Amino acid sequence: MAAGESPRDGSAQPLQAEPDDALARRVQRGDREAMEQLVRRYLRAIHAIAASYLLEPADIEDAAQESFLRALGAIEAYDPGRPFAPWLYQIARNVARKRLAVWSRWQEERLSGELPSRQPGPDEVLDRSEIRARVDAAIARLPERQRTAFRLCDVEGYRTDEVAEVMGLSPGTVRSHVHHARKALRSALAEGRAEGKNRRIAP
Repeated sequence: MAAGESPRDGSAQPLQAEPDDALARRVQRGDREAMEQLVRRYLRAIHAIAASYLLEPADIEDAAQESFLRALGAIEAYDPGRPFAPWLYQIARNVARKRLAVWSRWQEERLSGELPSRQPGPDEVLDRSEIRARVDAAIARLPERQRTAFRLCDVEGYRTDEVAEVMGLSPGTVRSHVHHARKALRSALAEGRAEGKNRRIAP
């Protein structure tokens, strides 16, 4: 029998993936290839976390890249005796939250009229950009877990079980968060339509 063959069917034995903690130790010793393996392993999950906070694809991509760079910069502080994924996910959430905070401040200023914007006439209903701004602001005001679950399930199209794994929740809890988020957004859209109707019929 040739080396590396299965005694049953002669096929090669599958190689097991190297554990996260072993890869992290290699990264701590300066092994770039180990870091590349971790990036490939967690890129989808980190992208999902960024997408749960941010709206624009470019912002999501930038946040994902920044998350890995920050993880690399902080790798010496990582304890290989603890799970790697939660440590990395927390870094990604912190990065996305900071970027969301900047966006939210700008959005609130825009909606409150502190930034210059076109004032619609009395016969004009809310246009698409205004509706988008209202929805975006409503998403930003959602509780963090509702916002995350909604963005991942309804916007990014991740399956409930995938979202549950990323968020560390049960699938039922994820579905509940999505339900409440949808309800809040429907309410925000209803307010926008009412405002547009009142503006149209105003004397």
